[in-house]
Amino acid sequence: MPPTRLINTSTYALHKNVASPKYAILSHRWREPEVTFQQLDSTEWRTTNLFTQPMEKIRDACQKACERDPPLEWLWADTCCIDKTNNVELASALNSMFEWYFRAAVCYGYLYDVNWFAASRQISKSTDPERPGQESAWFERGWTLQELLAPKYMEFYDAGWNFMGTKEDLADLLHKRTGIAEQYLTGASNFKAASVATKLSWMARRTTTEIEDIAYSILGLLNMTMEIRYGEGVKAFMKLQRTLMESSTDESLFAWTTPTSGLACYRRDKHTPEFSPTHWGLLAPSPDCFGKSGDVVVLPDLYVPRLAGGYQWTQGGVQFQMPLKSGTEVTNFFGLPRKEVTLGLNCWRYGSDGKPHNMSIELLKNGNVYTRVKLEDLKPGSKPKTNKSLGVDQVLTRPLTICQPEFDSFT
Repeated sequence: MPPTRLINTSTYALHKNVASPKYAILSHRWREPEVTFQQLDSTEWRTTNLFTQPMEKIRDACQKACERDPPLEWLWADTCCIDKTNNVELASALNSMFEWYFRAAVCYGYLYDVNWFAASRQISKSTDPERPGQESAWFERGWTLQELLAPKYMEFYDAGWNFMGTKEDLADLLHKRTGIAEQYLTGASNFKAASVATKLSWMARRTTTEIEDIAYSILGLLNMTMEIRYGEGVKAFMKLQRTLMESSTDESLFAWTTPTSGLACYRRDKHTPEFSPTHWGLLAPSPDCFGKSGDVVVLPDLYVPRLAGGYQWTQGGVQFQMPLKSGTEVTNFFGLPRKEVTLGLNCWRYGSDGKPHNMSIELLKNGNVYTRVKLEDLKPGSKPKTNKSLGVDQVLTRPLTICQPEFDSFT
């Protein structure tokens, strides 16, 4: 479905439920003051404020759309095309936004703090005096990740709306800044084939104004939807992972390590929360934990099916169904639970020998449950075990539960 509301690029008026529109879409860094839905929806406000600073970005984007051949009659911008006072509409928009960027005829990536010529063709170098020596704010935002990957065709413009190049033209520069492989940026390969760990690594160190948007801004990237509930803070990312477990068998979701620079996604007022526990669960507190997992892959030909549906979320944490026999990674020769377990995952990393190696994580038994230990390490290990005995599949399994701590201390 196309966006619910679109801006007419000649009159700047909002129109609802336009039939089969061809439209441009804007990707930008919000800066106060931005035009709101209530303002743009008012004929009196548009007439009075058409040439004011808040309308400048909308006017310039509309002008670019009108200059195309053939001209585009419609534009969508997240600042003023969503009634954010309507919770139902906002939730629907957040779950649909990736599709809206994908359907657009062109996406305009507007970098307000870049001067293409003064920066010697450095697309990521900010010329904002408030950000000396830093990169463009556009590259730090959570929402701009999906806005970079979703559009089929994208053009980049600097502060003066000077054309810098298309996404394909700038793929090498974008790759260096974002870590996203060039083939995903040029469209030579579909980024949806990347592992969950790889996708979440692209999100590492990005921030959003609302903490919950760390999760909501990557829904389309992970091809999923979920309930939108502002106010739950960092629990939103936890909920995203639990929801993803219900529909995905991609075990790279568990292939993360502790970040050396803290939970940068949650930094506020130059303060970055630390994260260096000795024990944790299988689910990460933020995408920052995947910063070093960009090269983790899933290989369907090597995938070992899990027993009894694999794994699931329980009140105690993530529960795996493991082989009920002796001499496995979970049980010793006598069939008793091991205190220390190396859990092999269905995800791989290519070694220096050019071959894929299974990733594994270390678990330590604590009562009836396990916790993950050695969080700084993600190492090669053995592949997941089957439940075959003398070549025959066994039905009985043994549950293995990995306790999952809460994240309230980061809110």
